[in-house]
Amino acid sequence: KQWYQRRVRGELFGSLAMDQVDTLLEYIATWNTNSKHTVPAQRALFALLSSRHFPALAREKKLKRHWEALMPYTERHFERWTKLQQQSTILNYTWNRMKLTQV
Repeated sequence: KQWYQRRVRGELFGSLAMDQVDTLLEYIATWNTNSKHTVPAQRALFALLSSRHFPALAREKKLKRHWEALMPYTERHFERWTKLQQQSTILNYTWNRMKLTQV
């Protein structure tokens, strides 16, 4: 199932014209500003970048504004997810230690 999904994503996103990529990146940048929509925005961005040759996208002058808009929020979300993952690990460790002391 995963290989099929990757293939379909690759075909779908890989076949977009540059003006469609521009529109998609505009939507992704807008979605990425709200933490509720971060996951779908990041998945769409990953699918787009995985389906195309990134240097070709990076060279497009009209896409530069989207990359600049995406970076601060993507970094912020990454930091937030990293902290949540660390807290989850600490909570899991503490929970397991408490279970051991009750036995």
